[in-house]
Amino acid sequence: MSKYIYILLFLIGTTSSWAQTKKKASFTEEELPVHHEFFVGGGISTRGFQVNLGYSLIKSPFRTLSFFADFGEVKDSKERQQTYDGLSLRGGAPKAFIYGKKNNLFFSRIGYGEKYYLSARNRRLVSLGFTYSGGFTLGMVRPYYLDLIYRDNGGRPDIVPEKYNESNLLKFLNPQEVDGPSGAAYGWDELDLVPGVFLKAGLLIDWGAFDTVLKDIEIGIAADFYFEQIPIMIFEKNTPVFVNLYINVHLGHRW
Repeated sequence: MSKYIYILLFLIGTTSSWAQTKKKASFTEEELPVHHEFFVGGGISTRGFQVNLGYSLIKSPFRTLSFFADFGEVKDSKERQQTYDGLSLRGGAPKAFIYGKKNNLFFSRIGYGEKYYLSARNRRLVSLGFTYSGGFTLGMVRPYYLDLIYRDNGGRPDIVPEKYNESNLLKFLNPQEVDGPSGAAYGWDELDLVPGVFLKAGLLIDWGAFDTVLKDIEIGIAADFYFEQIPIMIFEKNTPVFVNLYINVHLGHRW
């Protein structure tokens, strides 16, 4: 995890230093063919996925201010899928489940960021730049439900969706007693909300940065810092910090 934090600090420091060297340049409003951006997008990370939307103010050919919202999921690096080597009681092959998983962690972010381009942007050429942002994050911890197999006195099986607790530990961790995950419908009424803050920094590749159609790719590192530890796995050490590398693709409109 420490290497991710070093990369994050390096990108933020590099971006800030570069921005200070550029701030002496001045540009008139007449030089800007567009002044606003709206975009939607999403991508994958080393710990899950994210989707986002945002609005930007284009302040100069070098600098753009953005306000955005993210939503996604964070997974533990120790998560492994497992299935029981038999037939599902529901018919067919049993569904894969995450062994030893206790909770799902979803996040919702509200943030402010800036984009700095390395040169004055052209309508047709590819523009390179840096981006960094930060803001508030809300962790949504949802219990992970499994379909556990119970049998009555006659040996007839019954499937019961259950989350982890101390009384069902042996059954919850026994693949032969699990018919698969219960599905995404369970646990939303039991959400535990944990606030925090986040930082992101990355590289930006923009195709036609003054075109009315926005098309860019962002590659970077993100870190979420929650105000309490998040228990994702049963036996792994809990942590309030989640760092991941990500790649996002954005599409949108400029005017």
